[in-house]
Amino acid sequence: MPDLPTPVPAQRERRPSSARGAFTLMGGTLASRASGLLREVLLVALFPVRASDAFRLAWTVPNLFRELLAEGALTNAFIPIYQRLRGDDRRDFAGAMTAVLALVNGVLIALALAVAPGIVDLLLAPGANVDRDLAVQLLRITFPVLGAISLSALAMGVLNAEERFLAPAWAPVAMNVVAIAVMVAAPGQAMALAWGVVAGGLAQAAVQWPAMRRAGVMPRLGGIWHAAMPMTLALMAPFAFTTGARQFLNVVAQRIVSDASLFPPGAVTAYALSAMLFSLALGLFAISPAIAYFSRLGNVVEEGGDAFRETLEAGVRFIVVLTVPAGLALFAFADPSVRVLFAFLRPAAGQETSIALAVLALAPLGLALAPAGLVNFLLRPFFVRRRVLAPVAMSVAFTVATAALFVAFAPRYGIAGLSWATALAMGLHTVVLVGWLARSEGLAVRAVAWHALRVSLAAALAVGAARLVATAAVGALPVEGWFASFAELAMGGAVIVPLYASLGLAMGVLRPAWFRRAG
Repeated sequence: MPDLPTPVPAQRERRPSSARGAFTLMGGTLASRASGLLREVLLVALFPVRASDAFRLAWTVPNLFRELLAEGALTNAFIPIYQRLRGDDRRDFAGAMTAVLALVNGVLIALALAVAPGIVDLLLAPGANVDRDLAVQLLRITFPVLGAISLSALAMGVLNAEERFLAPAWAPVAMNVVAIAVMVAAPGQAMALAWGVVAGGLAQAAVQWPAMRRAGVMPRLGGIWHAAMPMTLALMAPFAFTTGARQFLNVVAQRIVSDASLFPPGAVTAYALSAMLFSLALGLFAISPAIAYFSRLGNVVEEGGDAFRETLEAGVRFIVVLTVPAGLALFAFADPSVRVLFAFLRPAAGQETSIALAVLALAPLGLALAPAGLVNFLLRPFFVRRRVLAPVAMSVAFTVATAALFVAFAPRYGIAGLSWATALAMGLHTVVLVGWLARSEGLAVRAVAWHALRVSLAAALAVGAARLVATAAVGALPVEGWFASFAELAMGGAVIVPLYASLGLAMGVLRPAWFRRAG
């Protein structure tokens, strides 16, 4: 693997705390996910299942390449290399990456437009429950937005590397707002779903590039070569495997749920709804903190001593504190969560089936939240250290294993089988990563495990109590339908949050300093 020129050491500067950065990202992610959630609610209410299934299938392909080339691989490979450069060299490097992305995306878009029917055929099972011709049309409209998403990801990488988290955290809100406006303007028309995400992708990029200009870190265009380019591309290749694994599994899952012999129309939409809710929780409670701690890992890697290990352990503890209670709550309250969101407005034709199947798929995903969040974070130290073979090998192995579990579980357990397969594979992946980092980085396994055990106990007590209170309260109230689901969810949340906070503080797993720094 090529080496970077040795950077000129920079004077140590006072940086914002990782916890503050994490909470900034969490706030932006919450707004982004909330607006994205509204988009999904309107999709179920305004568009029949024929349109939503075809759109979900078509959007799978740009999502896959987004992870391979943009928001996954690019952001994670770009940040540690960018941070090793200084001054104008950073701008030159970002400019070269801009040119490379423009070239690669141009080629990919041309190819995708030419072979769109073949791509859709790969995604569909024989005798599919999805309108193939409509999916081809939607794919040809949506795929070109990959170019805007890639430029947006580059801006996100620059701003996150500079620890300026506000714009990249909030830019996705622009995408959702624009997409919603297009959907509302043309309800029921499948093409509105496609053109909405195209316009939204352009808006997302437009928000972040002015932020770079204001920060004085705008890429300086001047060619497609920079001394740091070989290292970045070398890091992007393994990141394409590790961060693209989930999207690849989505492709496999889409093919399974499109099988009309196993699932009715609406299964593709149902799987997407459950995955969206899972991604909402994962992004808020795991990925946002992981990005903040990843930036700090890149900054302390050259300091020596225990700084790297301590930052790694702090990130693990913080993510465990957030993801364990959130995951258990998702498991225990899957039914009211789905129905409060998607049964509030009258569902469009065929969407009642999608809602019912989404409930079945979501509950097991709650148990996958904590391990998935830890996997996302624990892969990052390998890339900061530029040790890429191990995470690539692990990701490939667990991706293949998960896909095999999908195939084995779906015929027997239905759509929930896909979620149980995800939870099992993520748990095993977490165990392997923790063991590896214990050897390579000195990660204190016993201390981390003891912390996770106490968090799990506090969360289980809080969620269990909330489940009992919510069930009893709803049974005693004169409500039914959507109002019963809302009451159940509200009662549960009213118990979980204060009880978990109290138990967590009493057990020493919640640190008041985190919240003081974030304020």
